[in-house]
Amino acid sequence: MAKAIFYEKFGNQVPNGLLGDLASVSSGKRPPIKVSERTATEDIPILGAASIMGYTSKSLYSEKILVTGRVGTHGIIQRYNRPCWPSDNALVLKSDDYELVYQNLLSIDFSSMNRGSTQPLITQTDLKNVAIYIPTQIELSDFEDTVGTIMQQYESNIVENESLVQLRDSLLPKLMSGEISVTD
Repeated sequence: MAKAIFYEKFGNQVPNGLLGDLASVSSGKRPPIKVSERTATEDIPILGAASIMGYTSKSLYSEKILVTGRVGTHGIIQRYNRPCWPSDNALVLKSDDYELVYQNLLSIDFSSMNRGSTQPLITQTDLKNVAIYIPTQIELSDFEDTVGTIMQQYESNIVENESLVQLRDSLLPKLMSGEISVTD
């Protein structure tokens, strides 16, 4: 739905600015500690180019960020609004115009930006220099409010699903072993 709203409002507009005008772009960092499975002390996700690649004990970011691959996998955009640690093979975007930046990232042809000869590579400058349409402040506020509400519900559903998966994974072995019963 958010994508449809984006294309309806801005899809046919001529670019009048750069992605770097709306977002800061930086590289992630190598975490001090990395474990493959979540533990009580290492429970902060380490974000790679496409997904969670491990866990660490400290967060590098706790605010809304967008993460995409710098080296290796390109074109997958991860949204995070909770503590996380983007790895050194990822690019991190921060913006007050989060939803507009996210929708623009989804429409980029990342393969055309590849600079690597043996391994795909995108630089911060490449991403900052992507030509985009920047709407008026009124259009932008309206878009951020409308799409922000939709995406907030979407993200709440993801968090709830993750909690339900953890609950299922902790209860199912106990049910199967007879340790607990559904008749109790």
